[in-house]
Parts: sequence; C-alpha cells; structure tokens
Amino acid sequence: MTDNFIIDSGIDIPEDFHSTARKYPFEDMEVGDSFFAGPNYEEETQKQIGNRVAQARQLYQKRLAKQGTEVTFTQRMWTDAGVAGYRVWRVK
Repeated sequence: MTDNFIIDSGIDIPEDFHSTARKYPFEDMEVGDSFFAGPNYEEETQKQIGNRVAQARQLYQKRLAKQGTEVTFTQRMWTDAGVAGYRVWRVK
C-alpha cells in the first residue's frame, strides 16, 4: 500500500497558515466595535455576503471558545454608501 507514496526528508515545515493576515478584523475588535463587509465580487448577493461573514464569525468564536475565551458577535444587513452588505458588531 505504501507504493503510492514517496518519503522525503529535509523538507522544511512551512509557517503556520494562521500566521497570515486574516480577512476580517475580529481579533482587533472591542465590545461595541463594528465593521462593514461588502461584496467580494460584483454578482455576490447580500445573502451570500451574510453567509460568508457568518461562517467566518462562527469559526472565530468557536476557536476562541476552545482556548477558554468567550466572545460574541452579531451581524445585520446594512447598506453603506449605496452598497448592500452586512455590518458585524462585537457584543461580548
């Protein structure tokens, strides 16, 4: 079964992928802070934006909960300068 794999040595382990810049500023936010998330591309609907932001928000909250830190965010449909998207607030 191991005939399908080539074993290498001397390959450096890359930096942790979490060390790259994050898309949303959750970790920089204090209670009461908010940010606007608009479309990533022209045809992205407001529902798609909401789903994208909700998934990222929930993953961040779960990751911190595993570390023993409880944070809570909420999001609402929002229009900013005529652009439909979502606004996300840190509430806890």
